[in-house]
Amino acid sequence: MPKEKEKEKALVVFDYIYYAMRGKHFLEYHGYETREVAPPPEYRTGCDMALEIEAGDVDAVENILDQNDILFMDVLFLPKGTQLVPVYLTQLIKVTDYVGFTMVRCGNMKITYRKGTGVIVNVSGGG
Repeated sequence: MPKEKEKEKALVVFDYIYYAMRGKHFLEYHGYETREVAPPPEYRTGCDMALEIEAGDVDAVENILDQNDILFMDVLFLPKGTQLVPVYLTQLIKVTDYVGFTMVRCGNMKITYRKGTGVIVNVSGGG
């Protein structure tokens, strides 16, 4: 069986976890695949979650985010073969799925949002 050609990837980096979560919701709603990953250290500005997307989708993704007032810091094109760490494998961020909800935990801070709408239903912890 021939090996599938690896697609080029890009990384959408956000300043705030709120926008990262809403961005994931809207992009998946519009049929784009995303993967939650930890951004490179030089792009961690308080939000330790970024979205990995296919590089060919960048223009459409930027339009969807702009149309829905979802602020993002930057889009990085990744060299082929770049391996990013999924956020659920990092010590900083843990994502837990519940029926109808997703909880994102970073340190002592927890944000829970409703699947399908991206509406935040609970924020706890932090300082």
